[in-house]
Amino acid sequence: MNKKAYISITILIGFVIGIFIIQPLGISLFLYDNQGDQGNYWHFFKIVFVQTTNFDDFDQILKSMLFGFLCSSFALMFYTRKKIFKLNHPMYDDTKINEFLQKGENHIVEFKSTLRWDLRQSKVNKAMEMVVAKTIAGFMNTKDGQLFIGVDDDGGVLGLQEDYATLKKPGRDGFEQYLMQLVSVSLGTHLCPLVKVAFYKLNERDICHLQVEKSTKPVYLNLGNRSHFFIRTGNGTRELDMPEALDYMDSHLN
Repeated sequence: MNKKAYISITILIGFVIGIFIIQPLGISLFLYDNQGDQGNYWHFFKIVFVQTTNFDDFDQILKSMLFGFLCSSFALMFYTRKKIFKLNHPMYDDTKINEFLQKGENHIVEFKSTLRWDLRQSKVNKAMEMVVAKTIAGFMNTKDGQLFIGVDDDGGVLGLQEDYATLKKPGRDGFEQYLMQLVSVSLGTHLCPLVKVAFYKLNERDICHLQVEKSTKPVYLNLGNRSHFFIRTGNGTRELDMPEALDYMDSHLN
């Protein structure tokens, strides 16, 4: 069954539910409430349901059409909810993602094995999170970049299962929420719109792709009691000291 057929069926189902279920329920509840909740509610429901099926009454037809269109609209919104509300939609197809992984790291592409799980120590390591935050800050201060999490240095797919297991809400949604919270706290909430998140399943394992846009203003990583300034140099991220940072901002960000 094609997409148009699914949409048509969804609208039809919503229309029927609106006329024969929502309409009698709503009107009978209104009548029952007006009677001070006295009597038998199902008696009111049966009366309204019979009226609903009376297609000789023009006013009743208009009411039925109204409820039908209203519920079919809700049904259509439910059907398309993923497209309406989904924020982590893929920016590239799998072929393009595989090209990124095969070409390896460079000044605009970076791979990270995990977000917070230390593969060597087999435990959560907050320092891993700061490494990701540094890379994001570096892209924002230098040039638009692509960051992949769940990928080793050679472009091999490791997956996100270890990171998922450390979250209160395991899975893609929980991972994205944690990641964006990290950006908000360590870099600034106002910079979150510069980070677009998407997930891909390669070799039966999830990886996370971050498309990071360059900022028009300096971006600092809040670490400890200090603000740190990072840029991308080659296929790595480097911190600049104060004189270097001032000189860089004067020539690249002003």
